[in-house]
Amino acid sequence: MAHNREDINAEKLFELLESISGFVDKKVRMYTLGGTALTILGVKNSTLDIDINIESEKEYKYVCNLFEKIGFERSGDIRWITQEGLAFDLFHSSSILGTDLLDDCLKKSRYIKSFGNIELYTLSLYDITISKLARGDPRDFDDIKSIIKKIDIKILVKRYKETMENSAVSHYKQKLLDLLEIKFKGWKINIDNKIINEVKRWMER
Repeated sequence: MAHNREDINAEKLFELLESISGFVDKKVRMYTLGGTALTILGVKNSTLDIDINIESEKEYKYVCNLFEKIGFERSGDIRWITQEGLAFDLFHSSSILGTDLLDDCLKKSRYIKSFGNIELYTLSLYDITISKLARGDPRDFDDIKSIIKKIDIKILVKRYKETMENSAVSHYKQKLLDLLEIKFKGWKINIDNKIINEVKRWMER
């Protein structure tokens, strides 16, 4: 089954969840990530695929079995393709798009609405930004630029530092500094020098 990479807006996503909900006979919490969450929150118009995190392993296995039962095609470890060719990427636990976020990332998520037994949430804008900065491709920076005026930079820096405390990625500190010093300058966003100096001190540790 081909994946047609058709852009998915919030309305299309809600219609899809509504159609799936008829098969769901127990409570399932779905946490949307990245561009999917930003589309639901109105920060973006659409997303290329649907990124969902499911907290408990039991719920995760239940959803995988359900997708198989309703005829979605598995493609790799995390991807499921619907009959219309839309792609669902299913993640599990606090590993989000390849980044280990803080354990409370799902508790800090925002409830959006329910479709039968499906409860839909979006990751917080802080955790979306952190996961996108950690990955850091051009599309991620476009999204970060859209988010950055909606959040408190001090809180972002504090949470990024806490998240990356045990990270095995050697250049994660540099990524934060590059965002604050280089990207912000290009985007004409002013930032307090105290915050930049604090990040530089953190880098020296």
